Amino acid sequence: MSVIILLFFDFNLSAQISPPGLGHAKTASWFAAGFKQKMNENWESMTYFGMGRTSENALDFIGKPAILVLNQEFYHQLKNNLQYSFALSLRDQKVQNSENRKTIDQQEIRLYGRLSYAFKGEKFKITPTFRQEFRKFFAPKSLEDAESFAFRSRFRLQLSIDLNQDASKKLILSSEQLFSTEKGAISKEWSDMQYHESRFLAYYSVTPKNSSVTFDIGYMNNLVGGNHPYDVSYLALDIVFNGKHKN
Repeated sequence: MSVIILLFFDFNLSAQISPPGLGHAKTASWFAAGFKQKMNENWESMTYFGMGRTSENALDFIGKPAILVLNQEFYHQLKNNLQYSFALSLRDQKVQNSENRKTIDQQEIRLYGRLSYAFKGEKFKITPTFRQEFRKFFAPKSLEDAESFAFRSRFRLQLSIDLNQDASKKLILSSEQLFSTEKGAISKEWSDMQYHESRFLAYYSVTPKNSSVTFDIGYMNNLVGGNHPYDVSYLALDIVFNGKHKN
């Protein structure tokens, strides 16, 4: 089992920043701080920095460094219920060579876009989202099983429930499935597009009265692999600062 701290934020369509996968571990942690800024009536910007750590001890949530993430995303509201976004993400992750088990730094540049549509009720909102990613990896030659490029498609269904009258407290549930194809750094060949993992999460979000800061805490279960899957548990915590647009 593994634990990770996530970052989430709420836009008009309850958009969400997904955590990075940290691979096999007994426990892990991920803390992220973000800044959300409304640029004009239809555009919004979200910037965040996150740090992840992993451990092989089920009781140790701090462990050793695993990943650093810097992410910038822009959102555009097309209609009342329709939204798209595009983003650039820079990542530095600790990965392990399968032959000598040595830990090596692998850098990644990720470009992605997503499209969301919200079905709204009086106290709830259901939002299906499609996200398409392009990933470029930079790894030492000693990492024999490294990937050089990858394409990944993500399908998510999210339910957001308002817990009070002003919607400052929310319960958010979602299910996300990921499919991917990778190009090997050594073989130079692309794999078939296939199912990779599922992510099921639930978290509680609160924005204190007269505050511009949102706090989120939650849990995610990550089911990785198809033929020989393994189960990973995640604990979520984040802080998001909400800027105001000035006309």
